[in-house]
Amino acid sequence: MITSYQKGYLRELEVVRRLRRNRVFHTVLRSAGSRSPFDIVAVSRSKVLLVQVKTGKGRFKREIRRLKRLKVPSCVKKQLWVYDNGWRLVFDG
Repeated sequence: MITSYQKGYLRELEVVRRLRRNRVFHTVLRSAGSRSPFDIVAVSRSKVLLVQVKTGKGRFKREIRRLKRLKVPSCVKKQLWVYDNGWRLVFDG
């Protein structure tokens, strides 16, 4: 039986692989075991991408509000990726 933590961990690794594969970002890091608002940080020459990864069905209103409230420089993009029988981008700000 796979735990919720393991499921989330595997999905985070999948997102890291996807971001590395597209070769836009020269550095892609997973924030292991943190309780920060972001699971993954990806850095390119001109931008930074902060990604929160979730699994399952849900509306994720609380996470979206939390991401919107975070003040970041204009070169930083915040995203919420959700996996439920496929990936969908729920928030891109």
